[in-house]
Amino acid sequence: MAIASSTPTNQPYPAVAFIGLGAMGFAMSTHLVRTGFPVTGYDIYGPTLDRWRATCKEIASTGTTAATFATATSPAEAVRHASVVCLMVANHHHVHSALFDTEGGAVHALPRDVTVIIHATIPPTQPSSVRDRLTREFGRPDVKLIDAPVSGGVARSINGTLTIMVSSDVMENLQEPSAKAVLESVASKGKTLYPIPGGLGAGQSAKALNQVQCGIHIPAASEIMGLAAIHGLDTQKFYDALIPARDTTGKPPVGWSWMFENRGPRMLSATPPLASATLIINKDVGIIRDEEVRLHVDLPLLNTASDVISEVMKTHATADDSCIVQSYLGFGSEREALVVKQAGNATGEQQHRASTTTRDIATAHALIHLVSAYETIKFAQALDLMRPEQKKQWFSIIAGAAGGSTIFSEVIPRAFEDADGIEAAFKKYAQEKFPGALEMATEMIANAKKQGYMPVLLEAAVENLKRLL
Repeated sequence: MAIASSTPTNQPYPAVAFIGLGAMGFAMSTHLVRTGFPVTGYDIYGPTLDRWRATCKEIASTGTTAATFATATSPAEAVRHASVVCLMVANHHHVHSALFDTEGGAVHALPRDVTVIIHATIPPTQPSSVRDRLTREFGRPDVKLIDAPVSGGVARSINGTLTIMVSSDVMENLQEPSAKAVLESVASKGKTLYPIPGGLGAGQSAKALNQVQCGIHIPAASEIMGLAAIHGLDTQKFYDALIPARDTTGKPPVGWSWMFENRGPRMLSATPPLASATLIINKDVGIIRDEEVRLHVDLPLLNTASDVISEVMKTHATADDSCIVQSYLGFGSEREALVVKQAGNATGEQQHRASTTTRDIATAHALIHLVSAYETIKFAQALDLMRPEQKKQWFSIIAGAAGGSTIFSEVIPRAFEDADGIEAAFKKYAQEKFPGALEMATEMIANAKKQGYMPVLLEAAVENLKRLL
């Protein structure tokens, strides 16, 4: 193992092995290096490991932190001297492979009493499976295991401001000094670190709730941006209209979601960066669909969103998921880049009616968010996460994470408090907030279809709201 270091390794920070250096893992691990943690990185893809090494050298060259880093040729080599092992791999199969492979698996070199942190989003049943293998198959009950999925995207990974949902079979593991130092470093110095009671897998259940929102909001952002484009709006102005003003403390616009704000600039760019591949949200939504079967719960809007994502997966699995807007407009068609072309340009009568059309499409976006919030609370019921302290916690997590939206923050507290029940709360909220919106949205859907544009999420949301109302 080749060490590249700007300072001696006897640092105040615990030694970290970071396995999985994709977009999120890369950003999280380099944040740790920048902070001063000695980090050994490993990724199965050589060029990624080379880029990670080069980035760490740049960090070290600034001299602003005690940057100590290393690279390894296998998970076993990476963990040999670690106090904390972080796993940010693609799925649970990769978690098991990185830990337990006969050749190079980390378990063969894990130091005694090491803490293993699973940051990857995996099925809620899997952390317990990892625990069982560590203890029964490999005789390592000493290894502390923490389930710690994250939310917030690459930018918040770089800044160390991720939302992290942590659980363990022994909750005292969350207070282990080395693990706590690592987790707090990437979670706003602990301010966005949420201990989730319930044992291993509870963190993944909390993340799954957030991903119901994300799994709907990602394609919804594309669907709504595409609607703005086919209606002739200046897409940049439309985006700006749905984003909170940074110089105010008021409520964000009705059609705002974290995902729309985050994905919008990439939709508007002719050369968007690869920040979050389609295959990532496809995997997360797949976990939720499996949970629907296991828990006997039906989430129709989430399932429609899953179908949209699955279609994009056929040709653009490794592309940034902001490309979903191009799928709506037609990959390879004349209007594929319509959102980009109309950034800064309104066409036809929209030069005069832009404010009305913007308001209507923003309302349509909000209707999708309303049904998304409803399905999130139904999923929470299925997961048995509706005790008072649990409700307060997962609401706080989602509202401040990537699943957040204006509608979610408004309607969920009302649903918690309404003596008439959840359905009644949503019905009252919809009738008060959006009088006449279903008729407007129905007409919008019909007009879009005449232009060969299929707003399937809006259509599904309208049908669900009709049943609710």
